[in-house]
Amino acid sequence: MKTKVLSLAALFMMGVFTVFAGDKTETFKVNGGDCEDCKTHIEKTAKEVEGITSAEWNVETKLLTVVFNEEAVALKDIEMAIAKGGNDTPNFKAPDEAFDKLPECCKYDRAGE
Repeated sequence: MKTKVLSLAALFMMGVFTVFAGDKTETFKVNGGDCEDCKTHIEKTAKEVEGITSAEWNVETKLLTVVFNEEAVALKDIEMAIAKGGNDTPNFKAPDEAFDKLPECCKYDRAGE
């Protein structure tokens, strides 16, 4: 009987920890142009990162909202992947080679950075 009670308690605790280890939502700026191609590119780049369940970039505000499993990926890794894709983030500047590969309509003013 004691074993059954302990087993049930252990299962309950594992369930509680699983709930708290769920997805996290973060929003941060991603520089980009003003077209749907930019939106598609940024969201696709973000979604390719393992651990991301959704990504939505707002063309007007330039804010990207990502939902991700923080046990699988860190926010800095998401930002780095987006920068490697050609778009600057708050903590990472896109390499010039990646930025140069963006379509003309997706290039943004990098002056003053």
